[in-house]
Amino acid sequence: MLIKLIGFDLDDCLFDSTGLSESARIKGIDAMLDQGLRIEKNKAIAILMEIVEEYGSNFSHHYDYFIRRLNQTDENVKLSFNTQYKLIASAVMAYHKEKIDSIELYDDVKETLIELRDRKIKTAVITDGIPIKQYEKIIRLKIDKLIDLVVISDEVGIRKPNPELFNYFLKKFKVKGEETIYIGDRIDKDIIPAKKNNIHSVYIHRGGKYDIYPSEKKFPKDFKPDYEIRSLKKIFDIIDELNMK
Repeated sequence: MLIKLIGFDLDDCLFDSTGLSESARIKGIDAMLDQGLRIEKNKAIAILMEIVEEYGSNFSHHYDYFIRRLNQTDENVKLSFNTQYKLIASAVMAYHKEKIDSIELYDDVKETLIELRDRKIKTAVITDGIPIKQYEKIIRLKIDKLIDLVVISDEVGIRKPNPELFNYFLKKFKVKGEETIYIGDRIDKDIIPAKKNNIHSVYIHRGGKYDIYPSEKKFPKDFKPDYEIRSLKKIFDIIDELNMK
């Protein structure tokens, strides 16, 4: 049975989302220090990362809570309301500027997508998230014209790891799971739902926050990906192998 469709996760699969977020948050700290905030930089970073850990990476008020925490718990920091908002605004501006200026594909992505198109193999991105934010990433990465379909969970009303989200994109292309490969960086949200739809699962190691290395943890049988790769270019070996079966 020939492979007709390749699906991809977006964040930490096609671009370094983890690294970009971390560098952007630090740019926000730098901006507040430039505005006169008196705190040692490493201490500020540690506090901000603690807030990210506590409230989640998608929380939209990291800098607000950072300033609030400093103002309430650090005896050496007493900021007026005007100063607080000025600091937060400068941090948010620096954060978004870094996200815009530095977002880029992994080196192996564009060539892979072009070759898949040349081979007449359809492509799709399946990602969780707020549609406007995810589309913004796709457009800034300049892959919108290289991908045949974008499936964003909040548009469909089904979130990973619900396997129905993967069944949805199979139906869109009118293909079977056995004719499809899905590549992602998370066992729980990528590999498991793919396997439940009989999709050939490929776990890509990008070193992101969810990366699991076999040397550190053995995958349970039901969770084990069919393949593991470190470069998207290896997908063509997998396609050729599956096409010969």
